[in-house]
Amino acid sequence: MPVLRGGPGDLVDVSRFLEVYGHPAARGRSRGAALSDLFWYWLSPGADVHQEHLEPGPRHAEVAACTRRVLTLPSRRAASMAVESLRAAPPPADRRLVRLRDLAMPVWAEFYHRLVFGEPCPPGVRELIVAHADDVVTSLKCCGLRHMDRRLRLTAYLESSLDRVPHLLPASLSRREQAYYLQGTFFNTAVVQSSEATAHALMVAATEGRGEVDGPAVGELVEETLRRFPLFGVAHRVTYEDIGLGQDSVIPAGSVLCFNYPEFHAKGGNIPFGVPTNRPCPAWHLAPLTIQAVVAELLGAYMVWDARRLRLCERHFLLDENPLDEKGNHHDPAPRRGPRR
Repeated sequence: MPVLRGGPGDLVDVSRFLEVYGHPAARGRSRGAALSDLFWYWLSPGADVHQEHLEPGPRHAEVAACTRRVLTLPSRRAASMAVESLRAAPPPADRRLVRLRDLAMPVWAEFYHRLVFGEPCPPGVRELIVAHADDVVTSLKCCGLRHMDRRLRLTAYLESSLDRVPHLLPASLSRREQAYYLQGTFFNTAVVQSSEATAHALMVAATEGRGEVDGPAVGELVEETLRRFPLFGVAHRVTYEDIGLGQDSVIPAGSVLCFNYPEFHAKGGNIPFGVPTNRPCPAWHLAPLTIQAVVAELLGAYMVWDARRLRLCERHFLLDENPLDEKGNHHDPAPRRGPRR
């Protein structure tokens, strides 16, 4: 089976990237692609029922329909739920150095539990979801080992909680497969990718001084972040039929096409959730909306904390009582003892 660089590359340049990526013949997902099997083995238990691993057909259609039902939420309610999840799982109050992704993961574990089950996370479950999601992405990046006890405990929790899910789950899946489906789609993929996108957006805001918290500004920040730091590195598709490129150039059926997101984005493209004509990410609407809500809330909270740290209001009123001296300096008549907050 040939493995081809689906774009941008010598065979398919940036001008034809979307054409080939969205081609109906390039709809295969895993059949014959051993590397894909390895990736999904790392990513989740029950890879054979993960929506992004399933081949086109009745099972994929049923699973995809269920995912869309779960992810369908009015925009205002989705943003509100994201902020509620942040307030239920706020960052720690201390100022230790911490990885931004680690601050974001509890928020998204809470959010997707509320989305799937329609209720807040029970005590201890959020920590289990976070630990497992961290295991997945850490091992995927070859930076650590999986802890199978966490994976098994999360599967057991989900399987025991299926009757509390207010959505119609795929009937073609067994109860264990339904638990695997929820675990892989919502509590692995969604939690990890939302956390990384949030971390990237906060990093861009911090390094570029973009602290605006109004809707349009945060929306632009998130969109730019997803362009510069796409959630997918290289996506692949397997061709079911030949794809003609003209001038006697053909991509043969059975080829594995690898689409380089960062390179395509660097050349002016921006498809952070794939293409609508060929298996787009089902969270294309919900994800940016909720990430914007969380980022705006975090930036706003930081600005309030920073204002308190600088004592801006207090200094403003002190200035009225104690004008600047001839050198332009203001002296606090009663200096505080101990750390200022």
